[in-house]
Amino acid sequence: MKIGYVSVRKIDEKYVGAVLIVDEFGIPQEFKYTEPVSPTPLQKILYGKSLDLYLTVEIIAKSLLKNVEQKPEIFLTDNISLVESSDQVYYVSSHPATKSEQDHDSEPNECVISSQTESLKFIAKSNFSQDKVEKLKKIVEEFDVMEPFQRLAKALEFVCRS
Repeated sequence: MKIGYVSVRKIDEKYVGAVLIVDEFGIPQEFKYTEPVSPTPLQKILYGKSLDLYLTVEIIAKSLLKNVEQKPEIFLTDNISLVESSDQVYYVSSHPATKSEQDHDSEPNECVISSQTESLKFIAKSNFSQDKVEKLKKIVEEFDVMEPFQRLAKALEFVCRS
């Protein structure tokens, strides 16, 4: 099973994004990144507060997802606005939940999954099917889903600085 990770960061006024596909052992299978994007002064004026969303979702994330050769069923992100880029993208974060909370979701597009070590909250663009929840549970049981984000963050820093 392959899991995709997609992340976009703003580093030194430049936006850079990457997608990392790993196997069930966390071994990279594919890595793609964008060159750093610097918005022009005119873009900053014209887009205003929507510039961040436009660059991260429309320009960077969607092009990365489109150009991935290995298409995993699930992409995880650490940037909540990236769920807008595809129905396959899920925002994940640590969540201080108890086991009893697991099946009582507050929103149909949110779910909390507990493993032995932590609880994780997933947020999707659309509602969670039981099938998707089961797949996420299986991934969480077998794999530290948060660890590749650290690698991706370091890779984006490297790309932006080099």
